[in-house]
Amino acid sequence: MRTTILAYVIALGGVAVIAFGLWELYILLRERVALRHYVPTILTIAVGLVLIGLAQALRLLLVLVGYQ
Repeated sequence: MRTTILAYVIALGGVAVIAFGLWELYILLRERVALRHYVPTILTIAVGLVLIGLAQALRLLLVLVGYQ
């Protein structure tokens, strides 16, 4: 049960990181900065996607093991 909750917490963290990255991207698009300033924002969104993938892998592992 705790591991399932951990998977959902990781997924929620991933969604929060993606939302933060999109907000950052919105701010950068309004200011029209140089292209090199977009790299940290894109990496932030990518980290959020990795966190969601990690949570899904953990949930799949729980199903395969048959954890109740």
